[in-house]
Amino acid sequence: MNTSADWRRYFADILVSGDTAEVGAAAAAAAAAERRGANRAAAAAAGKDAARQHRRPVRYATAPPMANMGGDWPQQLAPRLFAPPARWGWEAAPLPVVAETAPPAPTARPVWIEPQRPDSSALYQARSKAISRVVWRTAFTVVAAFAFTTYQLVIEQNVDQLGGNSAHSVYKVVLIVIAGLFALGVLRAVAGVRYANRNIRGFEQPYLITRAAEQDRHREALRHWEDAVRRHTEDAATAARAAAQRANGPLWYPVHPAPDPTRVDVFGGDPRRHGWASLLVTFGTALLAAGRRITVLDFTGQQVGDGLARVAEAAGTGARVVRLNGSAGVDLIAGLGPRDLAASLGHALTSRPDGDHREERAFATDVLRRVLDSLTGPVTFARLAAGVRVLRQGAGDDELTEAETSALTAHIGDIDQNEWTTRQLRFYTSQLGLLHELAPAGGSPLWTHDPVALVETDGVGGDRTELVERLLVQLVQRAMTTPGWAGRCLVVAGADSLGAATLQSLSEHARLAGVWLVLMIDQPQGDLEKTAGTGGMVCVMKMYNHRDANIAAEFIGKGHKFVVSQVTRQVGTTFTDGGGDSFAATTNQGGNLKQRRSGTPGRPVGLSDSRGHTWTGTRNWSNADNLSTSTVTGRVYEFIVDPQEILGMPETSFILVDNSGHGRRMVLADANPGICLLDRVSAIPAAHHA
Repeated sequence: MNTSADWRRYFADILVSGDTAEVGAAAAAAAAAERRGANRAAAAAAGKDAARQHRRPVRYATAPPMANMGGDWPQQLAPRLFAPPARWGWEAAPLPVVAETAPPAPTARPVWIEPQRPDSSALYQARSKAISRVVWRTAFTVVAAFAFTTYQLVIEQNVDQLGGNSAHSVYKVVLIVIAGLFALGVLRAVAGVRYANRNIRGFEQPYLITRAAEQDRHREALRHWEDAVRRHTEDAATAARAAAQRANGPLWYPVHPAPDPTRVDVFGGDPRRHGWASLLVTFGTALLAAGRRITVLDFTGQQVGDGLARVAEAAGTGARVVRLNGSAGVDLIAGLGPRDLAASLGHALTSRPDGDHREERAFATDVLRRVLDSLTGPVTFARLAAGVRVLRQGAGDDELTEAETSALTAHIGDIDQNEWTTRQLRFYTSQLGLLHELAPAGGSPLWTHDPVALVETDGVGGDRTELVERLLVQLVQRAMTTPGWAGRCLVVAGADSLGAATLQSLSEHARLAGVWLVLMIDQPQGDLEKTAGTGGMVCVMKMYNHRDANIAAEFIGKGHKFVVSQVTRQVGTTFTDGGGDSFAATTNQGGNLKQRRSGTPGRPVGLSDSRGHTWTGTRNWSNADNLSTSTVTGRVYEFIVDPQEILGMPETSFILVDNSGHGRRMVLADANPGICLLDRVSAIPAAHHA
């Protein structure tokens, strides 16, 4: 086990948290320890220590979800979430890069070591002797000169007695010669001292040159050491400042698309919809703080928008929740004219994801328009169903007046009476009856000016649920054309069942009306995959199906990188054994004959006999081991994010793919609103952080 990938798999199996960042930190520490020579057990222990250290400082990684924060979590979150900046979530600050080995400290201060002097004692002794010789000869000369000056008169008198000028001449010559000899002796002694000094200098000259060079080298080493100490001090101060900055700097940065996208697609999510609810609370509160209004169509039946409504109410922002369960007290069709109402109901009754239903839609719209033209009283789903029954059966109904029944009876001839129309009219009657059960007559209008408007269905599926969802989409499209919707954010949670065509139409209406559309889709398969990201931004959340994860990874994209594609290892051993023997024998015989005076050979006087034996034996062995390893690295085009990583994401994490600005940006973020309660959460994005 000597690769980071092996260690990553090892710690992914043993770490309970399953956090990819924790697994990565543990794997990196174990691989680093193994490269430093540690055995497997020590490397595993180093990885576990790194995992513990990773968990200890990053308290933000365990921010509690809303459900685990206690009953007063809206009051806790509201002050923080309704404050700047705009955000969809938070991205974790990158972990500090820790070097495997600490940089070495400067060595000890260079110490001057005196080079060993050559042994010149003999030369110094010779110079001492030469100096002594100079001293003695000079002293002898001085004594001789003193003695001469003392006895000069006596000597000259004796010379005069010897006779004449010739004696004086000889005296002068002798005196000059003696003085010269004394001076020559002194000069020779002085020359001996100079010669000894010259010999000493010549002998010590290489040593002095070497010593001077060593002194220069020492001064240079001392200068380099001082520079190293200064650099080490500066590096230590820089590292200390960086560590302090990391220790006191932000641990989370807000994540937000560059410009506001026209449409945001949220793909994936956990079955309990905790991720969707957290994401809605996180970005919804930021929009409300910026003065925008939010309308949520929740088709999941799991109250995805309740968290946002509760936090908004805790912040003093109005929130209206409508649950279409038969007792909502809301009028779905309030404020719609006959033409808009007929078109909306016609689409809702016939807009199914399968096939082309334009003929059915035209027939339904025509029937409903005739019914609406015949009604003179208030319009309700029950009265509409009664009007359709009149067109089908020709009989009156308690919901209608006689005048309305007569007007509808007059239109019976305008409708072809055949089996297909009869089935369609019966279907319209039953569907309108279902709508009446969900939204009886009376109540407040569906769309109000509340900052948060939440409309929820039961989410149990079936014809009634699908009908209500299609009708709500038609109603919201009509409402977008009215004043006051520009700049609003519309969130559709559980938009899978609407189909790609309906979502595309809703997206076009939102774009033209200036409404920011957010679609939360569980499985991006089929035609929905073709429309993914058309608004500029996609949030990929946790997925549970491998096909969905592959689709999401395809959308995130692929990139080129170099990977090891082939590793070849060859091991060989060669052993040879050889040898040889040789034997040789030699025999020599010889003798000498005595020669007679006559020249003829005489008798032998000596014999020689020699024998020799030679034996040679050779043996040789050779053993050779060879090992060769070759690695082939290839450029591949692979997923930037592996589908396995998407399957293993936490519930509130998401990958933000932003195409709304210049270039393409991908950020791994977390929408858990509890992060705002933690310390060291930055108010500015990481790109703008100094």
